[in-house]
Amino acid sequence: MKQLVSLVVTSAVVVLMAAGVRSAWAQKPSPAFTKEFQAGVDAFRLGQYDEATRRLESASKLEPKLPGPHRFLAAVAQAKEDWAGCIASARTAIELNPQSSEIVATRKLHDDCRESDGRPLFVGDYGTGGAIAVQANVAGATVTVDGLRYGATPLAPRALALGEVTVTATKLGWKTATGTSNVLPGVVTDVILTLEEDKSVVVDGGPKPTGDLGWLRVKTVAGAAIRINGKPWAIDDRGRFVLVPGTHEVEITAPGRVTERRTVRVSKGQETKIEVDLESRAARARRQRAGRVGLAAAVGFGAVGAMTGVLSGMALDDARDAWVIETERPTTVPLSESVALRPLRKREEIEALVARSDRWALVSNISYGVAAVSLGVGAYMLSRAPEEKPPRAVVTPVMGESWGVAVTGVLP
Repeated sequence: MKQLVSLVVTSAVVVLMAAGVRSAWAQKPSPAFTKEFQAGVDAFRLGQYDEATRRLESASKLEPKLPGPHRFLAAVAQAKEDWAGCIASARTAIELNPQSSEIVATRKLHDDCRESDGRPLFVGDYGTGGAIAVQANVAGATVTVDGLRYGATPLAPRALALGEVTVTATKLGWKTATGTSNVLPGVVTDVILTLEEDKSVVVDGGPKPTGDLGWLRVKTVAGAAIRINGKPWAIDDRGRFVLVPGTHEVEITAPGRVTERRTVRVSKGQETKIEVDLESRAARARRQRAGRVGLAAAVGFGAVGAMTGVLSGMALDDARDAWVIETERPTTVPLSESVALRPLRKREEIEALVARSDRWALVSNISYGVAAVSLGVGAYMLSRAPEEKPPRAVVTPVMGESWGVAVTGVLP
C-alpha cells in the first residue's frame, strides 16, 4: 500500500486510492474483488484509463456495496474529461457510504467535475442536507419541488433536505416535464428535464413563439469555468448557454491561466459563438518581466545619453575656449608672459578635445536610440500583458437554515 501511494502523482488521487483500499479491507472483500480493484488502481496510475474502467467496473460488480471502485471510476472519468460520468460515479460512491472517512475528498471530486462541466455552483451552507439545481431545455419554466414552487429554469442550487424529491417544470406552450432524484448530503443534485412542445397550445391568439431566447456557445481551454453576468450559468443539452437577447458579460477562468472577460451580444433566436484561448499566467508573467526590463533599460540608457551628452558639450566648450585663447593670444607680449596667464594649448590638444566631444556625442546618440527602442519594446510587452483585474463583487442570496447574502469578488 505504501509503495502504491508513493507513486501517485497528485494528492487527490492519493486520498482516493487510500480511501478505496481502506474501505475495501474494512469490509473484508473477496480475493477476486481485491485483484480486480488493485488492477484497476494500477491501470489508472499508469494512465491506462480504458483498462482501469474495465477493471473497476468488474470490481464494482463483485462487491456492489463498496464505494471504492466508484470513487476511482469518478477519478478516471475526470482524467478523461467525462464530466457527466465523473459526477455519476462520485454520486454513487456518496450514496453507498455517506459516512465514509474520505467523504470530503469524494465531494470535492464531485464538485470539481460539476464546475468543469459549467454547472452552477452552490453558495451557502448545506447544513445537514444537500442542494438541488434544475436545468431544462426551456428557460423560464416554473420549477416545483414536491409541489412547492422554487423558481424558474435554470434554477441555481438551493439548499434542500435529504431524500427523494419529485421535480416538475411547466411553461405555457410546453408539456410538463417531471423527474425524481435523491438529494445527497453535502453536494448539489442536478435534475435535468426535457420539455416537449405542446403544439395544441396557442399563445396570445397566435402560434407559440419559439425564438424568444438566444444561445451562446463558448469554446475555450479544457477545465475552464464560465460565469455569465457574474454568476455560474446552466447549459442546455447541446452545450450552449440559454440567454435572453441583449448584452452579457462573460468571464472565463481556468487554473494557471489568466482570466478573460468578454462582452457578448446575443440575438433573439440566434446562436453566438466565441472562442477564447486563455493565456498562461507564466507566459504573461514573462512578458510583464520583459516589459519592466525594457522600461528600466530605457531609463538607464536615457540617463547614459543625457550624461554623455553633457560630457560632449563640456569637451566641445573646452575646445572652443582653447581655440579662442590661442587665436587671440597677443603677439606684442612675450610668449613666456602670456603663457603664465593662459596655459598654451597646441593644435593637437584642441583637436583631441574636439574628437573627445565627438565620441561622447556618438555614445549619447547611441544611448538615446537604445533607450527609445527599449521604451517601445517595454511598452509593447506591458500592453500585451496587462495586470489581471480582480473579479467584480457579486452579491448572491443565501438560503438554508438562515437567510442572508454572500459576496464574492472585490468591493469597489
